[in-house]
Amino acid sequence: MELVMQPTFSTCGQACIAMITGKDIQDVIRDMKTDGPTSIGQLIEILDFYGIKHAEKNKRISKKNPVQSQYSILTLHMDAGYTHWVLYYCGKYYDPEFGLLDDYHHKGRVTSFFEIYE
Repeated sequence: MELVMQPTFSTCGQACIAMITGKDIQDVIRDMKTDGPTSIGQLIEILDFYGIKHAEKNKRISKKNPVQSQYSILTLHMDAGYTHWVLYYCGKYYDPEFGLLDDYHHKGRVTSFFEIYE
């Protein structure tokens, strides 16, 4: 997995898709038709467009699902008041805003995950 940094404050979703697909982030932005914030629905649509297999829906972190899968897009709620997408892959956090991390950013809280299938 190669880390892709987001080119603007609101393109973390596009950066996660670029990492998953290996495509240039500008191509992902073009194909998604947005360089702004993205929803889980938009992420699902572009993964389908690129033919990437994935779960049917986002799973909330709970007693039933206490940890994310080994390959997933995480929803982080940041202390600064915004929601942020981060790719989790093989024990590492590929954070398009903060870089490659061993743990998710200390000013965020993972609330859900969206599993990607290899």
